[in-house]
Amino acid sequence: MNKKLINLMIFSIMLLWAFSSHAADKETLFNELKKHEALSASTWSGLIGKEIKDRILPAPDIIIDYLIKDNQLQGYKEIPHKAEIDDEFFSDIVQAIAELPQSVRDHIHEHLVAVFLVEELGGTGYCELLRDFNKNRLGFIVLDVGSLDRKANEWVSWRENSPFAMKGLYTIEAEIEQKRNDTRMGAIQYILLHEIGHLIGVAKGAHPHWVTGGNPQKWPFTKLSWLTLAVGLKGKSKFDGTFSKRSEIKYYSFENALLTSKEINEIYGHFLKTDFVSLFAATNMYDDFAETYAMYVHVILQNRPWKIRIMKEGKKESEITTPIFDKRCEAKKSYLDKMFR
Repeated sequence: MNKKLINLMIFSIMLLWAFSSHAADKETLFNELKKHEALSASTWSGLIGKEIKDRILPAPDIIIDYLIKDNQLQGYKEIPHKAEIDDEFFSDIVQAIAELPQSVRDHIHEHLVAVFLVEELGGTGYCELLRDFNKNRLGFIVLDVGSLDRKANEWVSWRENSPFAMKGLYTIEAEIEQKRNDTRMGAIQYILLHEIGHLIGVAKGAHPHWVTGGNPQKWPFTKLSWLTLAVGLKGKSKFDGTFSKRSEIKYYSFENALLTSKEINEIYGHFLKTDFVSLFAATNMYDDFAETYAMYVHVILQNRPWKIRIMKEGKKESEITTPIFDKRCEAKKSYLDKMFR
């Protein structure tokens, strides 16, 4: 047996061992998270039923441990830690919730354990459902304080540019508040709506639980756009035949993004031929509902703006305004009309 072949065999064995070890680590983490006490309703019995302002807290150690392990499982490099909260930031969250429509505050009262605050989450927000959700109907939300230390329009522009690396020819300017109302509180409120949408999507039966999964064609909201669900929240949409780069859209990727700023115009051209209300909604079936919920409340119930301006070398190339009213999104708007009616 020649030396090259021996080396190749050794490399193959090492690669197989490394892959098996990695898979085992992933399985161990997954099982730890399923049994984690952060997901037990009894852990939070002292919070349930309190006023919402008493359920906005720096993340306790049990939540930090859960988030660190979840980031490891998902392959995120960030290591979350407890946030130091100033009075003004706390007041912004309380105000953001207080100004929501009563129907949304009812959803919060019925289904939210707490809002936990962290730094270095790896995104802006996070939502998780407690174990035995079908019985307790509860979940918690995590917000990244550092990401939200921006005014609303700055924050949403930052978010909408995040799937595109190599900033250059095209950029995105996004608007969710008029100038006179452009505050940090507005950014906090919008991401809260998105995360609440994740809770409500499962609670109201719009889509399956993301741990147990399920055929999207058997659920009333997801059957509108989604054909299959795969590992890691991936899946095929009805539009993948013509929107082949949809699966490459990764929010909060920035310079590690699979897409570049040169592709912004092309990507949005394909997006406008789908029934997704936003590009974020096109990433997976869970964010599809959460984004639709957030935009519905923000635009229709609160009468606030939602705009995407595609800029080419600093000049407006095109503008997308309140897409939830587009005919292409009619079925999704109708679903939310019925939910809120």
